[in-house]
Amino acid sequence: MSSASLTPRVCFSARSSLRAVAVAVGLRLVSPTRMIAEDRVEYRFEDYNEDGNRMHIQTHSAYFEKELNSRITARGTFVYDSISGASPTGGAPDYGSDKVPVNQFLIHDIRRAESLDFAVRYGGIHMTTPQIAYSKERDYESVGLALNHAIEFNQKNTTVLLGLARNFDELSGRYQTKPADKDTLDGIIGLTQLLNPQTYLTANLSFGYGEGYLDDPYKGVNFFFPYPGTRPEDWPTEANLAEKRPSHRSRQVLFLGVTHFVTPLKAGVDANYRFYHDSYDIFAHTVTLQWNQKLGEKVTVSPLVRWYRQGAARFYQPRFIGEADYPDGTTAAYQDGEFVDYEGGPAYPEDPAGYTFIDIPAHPSSYSADYRLSEFEAYSIGIGMHWRLHDHVSLDAAYKRYEMHGVGHITPKDAYPKAHVLTAGLALWF
Repeated sequence: MSSASLTPRVCFSARSSLRAVAVAVGLRLVSPTRMIAEDRVEYRFEDYNEDGNRMHIQTHSAYFEKELNSRITARGTFVYDSISGASPTGGAPDYGSDKVPVNQFLIHDIRRAESLDFAVRYGGIHMTTPQIAYSKERDYESVGLALNHAIEFNQKNTTVLLGLARNFDELSGRYQTKPADKDTLDGIIGLTQLLNPQTYLTANLSFGYGEGYLDDPYKGVNFFFPYPGTRPEDWPTEANLAEKRPSHRSRQVLFLGVTHFVTPLKAGVDANYRFYHDSYDIFAHTVTLQWNQKLGEKVTVSPLVRWYRQGAARFYQPRFIGEADYPDGTTAAYQDGEFVDYEGGPAYPEDPAGYTFIDIPAHPSSYSADYRLSEFEAYSIGIGMHWRLHDHVSLDAAYKRYEMHGVGHITPKDAYPKAHVLTAGLALWF
């Protein structure tokens, strides 16, 4: 799934998010050295494996950067994802159980994504980068366009970035059998400032807007009603209706990051904070801290910790009260404690005498039981190693442990995944 990405994202919470991890099209942040071209190729492999083998994603990606002349640098990526497993349906656990139901059909899918951009430098301080990207899988197709412009000031100690990205997506799935359109527009205003020879600051404000089919076509919800004389074990728990999200979504992201080189220790620290808000009423905070320690002249070890916390979307609930077949609500007639019929049915009484009537509420305008829209915290703890084997060759490897935990004890614990993430990469310079 292709999506205009304002900052590098690593999102391990569900199938649709995982598709976006290595998306090519983006509005790239600029570091003080970003406008310097390097001829190189890179390969990276990532293995994401949730506990219990719920979801397993393996990603192969390749990147190249080639200076065509003193003004133009070509850059490209190719991503190959294999996705397998089963994700929660959106239904509720059976009575007396804490296990959320997962799709009975196992997901087996392949995603291929490519992007190409050309960084054009001119005037000594300007770099304009147009980009095109394409992503295709069985149930998702995306075309993305982006344009970034970076300007250097203050003897190249200050870099300002402006960018726009547009995505045209088409998707389908279990609850959306015919292809549906989703379009997104993203923009960014960014600043990188060299504070001193050891420290630079990155700050950016990004915004986005999406419209069209924004539901997850594989996520359903459970509607139930506690009818008189029934017990909780009698209430349905299956996902008996497709989720329904708003047809538009706006978002705003503020990012602040500091990189400081600790010269006496031959080390550096990267610290950043990300604030997120959208029209679903989700507020989220991300804090990341990474220490980069040189060991000798060729090896760098980088422990990392990341904390994420978000509030729930205003239309999120694990279950919804109502009848799946009556979105506008209805009235049920009872006589002597026995169900008779719904309003409009052939047995529904015209004369109310001797009957009891129960109002069943209408469905809310939007509803989702997707745990990714709930209130939760997530943690990533890991360590990476970079080994410069030669002036033209480097290797890197990393391990991360990722865990999600619900907040407020509303959503069953079993809904939230925990995963091991392994990566390995090779880079060649020319």
